[in-house]
Amino acid sequence: MEDNLVTFNPEEGEISLNCARILVDHDDFAGVRIAASFLSKDFEMVIGSALSLITYEESLTEVVDKHCVIVGTIESSRLIQSLIREGKLIVDDIRGRWESFVMAVIDSPLKNVKKSLVIAGSDKRGAIYGIYTLSEQIGVSPWYWWADVVPAKRADIFIRPGRVQDGPPSVKHRGIFINDEAPSLTGWVLEKFGPKYNVEFYKKVYELLLRLKANFLWPAMWPGYPNPGNSFFADDALNQKTADEWGVVVSTSHHEPMQRAMAEWFAENPEGSWSWIKSREKIQKYFRDGASRAHKYESYITLGMRGDGDRAMAVDDPPAALREILQYQRSVIKDVHGAPDKPKQLLALYKEVQEYFEKGLDVPNDVTLLFADDNFGNIRRLPVGTEGDRAGRAGIYFHLEYVGEPRSYKWINSNSCGKIWQQLHLAYSKGADQIWVFNVGDIKPLELPITFAMKMAWDIDSIPRDNFQSFLQGFSRQNFPPSISAQSAQLLYQSDRLLALRKHEHIEHNTFSILNYNEAKNIVDAWEMLLNRAEELYKGLGVKDRAAFFELILHPIKASFIYTKLRVSQAKNRLFGLQRRNQTNKIAQQVLDLFDADFDLSEEYHSLLGGKWNHMLRQPHFGYRETWHAPSRDMIDGLCYVQTRQDSNPIVGQMGIAVEGTQGTRPGLTNEESDRTHPSRGDLIPGLTLPPLETYGQTARKFEIYRRGTASFTWNVSVPYDWIKTSPSSGILNSETNDATVHIEVDWNGAPADVNETVQIAISSSLGDCEHVHLPVIRRELPIDSFTGYVESDGCISMPATHPSRPADDSHYQIFPFLGRTEFGAVGTNYFKTSSSAADTEFLQYDVYIFSDTTQSPKLTLYFTMTLDTNLSDPLTYEVVVDEKDYGDLRLIKDSPKIGDLPPGWNEAVQDCVWTRTLDLHEPLRHGRHVIKIRFYKQNLLLEKLVLDLGGVRESYLGPPASTFVE
Repeated sequence: MEDNLVTFNPEEGEISLNCARILVDHDDFAGVRIAASFLSKDFEMVIGSALSLITYEESLTEVVDKHCVIVGTIESSRLIQSLIREGKLIVDDIRGRWESFVMAVIDSPLKNVKKSLVIAGSDKRGAIYGIYTLSEQIGVSPWYWWADVVPAKRADIFIRPGRVQDGPPSVKHRGIFINDEAPSLTGWVLEKFGPKYNVEFYKKVYELLLRLKANFLWPAMWPGYPNPGNSFFADDALNQKTADEWGVVVSTSHHEPMQRAMAEWFAENPEGSWSWIKSREKIQKYFRDGASRAHKYESYITLGMRGDGDRAMAVDDPPAALREILQYQRSVIKDVHGAPDKPKQLLALYKEVQEYFEKGLDVPNDVTLLFADDNFGNIRRLPVGTEGDRAGRAGIYFHLEYVGEPRSYKWINSNSCGKIWQQLHLAYSKGADQIWVFNVGDIKPLELPITFAMKMAWDIDSIPRDNFQSFLQGFSRQNFPPSISAQSAQLLYQSDRLLALRKHEHIEHNTFSILNYNEAKNIVDAWEMLLNRAEELYKGLGVKDRAAFFELILHPIKASFIYTKLRVSQAKNRLFGLQRRNQTNKIAQQVLDLFDADFDLSEEYHSLLGGKWNHMLRQPHFGYRETWHAPSRDMIDGLCYVQTRQDSNPIVGQMGIAVEGTQGTRPGLTNEESDRTHPSRGDLIPGLTLPPLETYGQTARKFEIYRRGTASFTWNVSVPYDWIKTSPSSGILNSETNDATVHIEVDWNGAPADVNETVQIAISSSLGDCEHVHLPVIRRELPIDSFTGYVESDGCISMPATHPSRPADDSHYQIFPFLGRTEFGAVGTNYFKTSSSAADTEFLQYDVYIFSDTTQSPKLTLYFTMTLDTNLSDPLTYEVVVDEKDYGDLRLIKDSPKIGDLPPGWNEAVQDCVWTRTLDLHEPLRHGRHVIKIRFYKQNLLLEKLVLDLGGVRESYLGPPASTFVE
């Protein structure tokens, strides 16, 4: 936030605004007068009474006030011009600049006014942003209406003596694309504003954008429900006129050329084919009408043409057709607007259009090149060579939601602000700073990432890499009471880190491992911990503050917890079914209860504030099966049930054993092939063997004892050595308690110095069942006192990339703690380093110690944050050296895709949120110390984790947890 002149405690020299009046020139821009009227109402929300608004034309002699607020533009406000002439207001630093403003306290602005706060804009939006900055500083959130934020009540508002100025913005045009708006947003609009997306709805959007210091809009355009779809221009004649008056630049989306909504085409040509070849004359008239309609408004005209249904054109030579279309569109603009480069124009290089551009499509120099992401927040292309020097410059089209392959995501926010930060910084550094437009779907679920993106667009340096939480702290202070703002910021940060794991709709029952590394449990526990803290804060809030906290924090966390736990419970139900556990049916019921809880939460949202947000977040999100498109309604499948009135086959017995890391004695079986009176033998032993307990590894292991019949029984665990500790060592299983978890630890002080054996742990029941669990126990000792690095355990070495054995040189590398799938973050090259070769880039070095000689070639797996080559002629590469063996330059994107296509493996990587790259080291590694070195020098190459697999890595989503680091 800009320097704050506002205080709520009177001090010497400060001016009170309690009874002040707002002065605005009648002849100033309409948008300035409108913002001034909102400022008046904002004061009413804070101090209980609106400030009087005087829209003057000539004389102001009747204004007799101790203090006042003067707002306007240098260009059109006569009073501000007078203050400049008199030397009372200095505007040299903002004059002629884009969307800049100064806010200053001056003496005697008028004969009968002692002091005034003056907000002067370099242009109309500069003044508007200055006005709304004051609104923020008195405590009115930009989301006050959308997120039901109630400003804190104040007795008075004071202004400190001083001056602040802000602008110009880092990105010239900044805004949103309302897209994929059915069923949620459309259902809400039809109920609250209907029967169309009319000007009363758009006023809410315009106000929000301007309060966020945005200025650009691609309007809603869904082509169905209700047919023929939404048309900003035709649904309400006031939509475009009002946008211009308020100060919002209207454009149209990547497949709606020449200021025309696609719904207009189908309404005007119900039988007409959207084909340049078949309907050339109709389309030409359609284009000309759009350009003519935009003539008197501030517009950014979208050029080009895509095929029906937002697909590639179905013609023999699409690039040739597009060249012809561009030539015609430019001629129309020249005819209507007087010059081919007026008004501003863009060409969206989306999907196949990027391919045409790469192959030589000529785009006029004044046209903005709008590069796109892959629909999932990974930018595909950025300016190279002289492209950044074009008159029209470049911009980006970036998705915060999407309907499309490999699977849609538009239910609730699933964006990691850390990833957004990295990609936007990259775009800005490459010169893509003319337009940033964000696909925001229904708007309402995305309050946080929209705010984040607009803050970066206004000031790219406003959210520092080493103080990422400063944004969340500011967001929390803006939207929540001071008593909980710090805790709210922590909840937002920690939930953002969990969102980086995977988008909700991409999580299935088998995504997170319930067998290995406690992975699924840890993730569910993390969400549950956040939920518990959020619910405690919510209970302590007054009624007026609860809605905002529910919408912005409690609901997203609770919805995420329910969704994730349901998926993990589905996996447990299937596993327990395979094991024939009695608990199978209870877990099935838990899944059904969570399914109902998900819908209960939706209904709670819809009933909030008397149904203000009915229809929002109604997007189905369970049951993606047949297509990438959202299902018609929620559905879960694949639940398992066992017959709990039936005993197990007597030869198998009523007691089951499941050890950490395996499904059972054989895949899909548990003790089904061993006699109940004889422990598992031979090839059944692996299914009852725990991962090892080692000096430098996990401190405990576990196995479960469970019922699989009608009988109750007691159980006992016995161990051969007193330095093996089990907890508990006995218990009872009955209809109330169907399962027991036994934890095993080693007392290393009492264990033999050279222990290296598989210990048999015996389990018996009062029914005569018996079984052995096998636990490898290995004492490891480091013979090198001076060793600093990672130590082998459990057959692998897992290393957070952000923690090399010796600190990374910050002139070469930077740590991004807010990025990636783990709590450790990611490491990348120094953002301001511009080296074009790796020769002068240091290696990141990871020292490792291996205890056993490997007989097979180990594999090194690298986990890179999901990004793409933004310059195919200069791809992302890295170099790996193990000991003295250099594996050379390796490409992140292994195979060069066809120009315009996404690379092989993208479908999986974009859902996993990482590229995993596995390097076969080709030769065994001997016992002792080894060194793994890696270096890279491109800004878009970010490493999260390294795993050296010595034969023990088990299947999981995140890979093995970090190994022990010895210093």
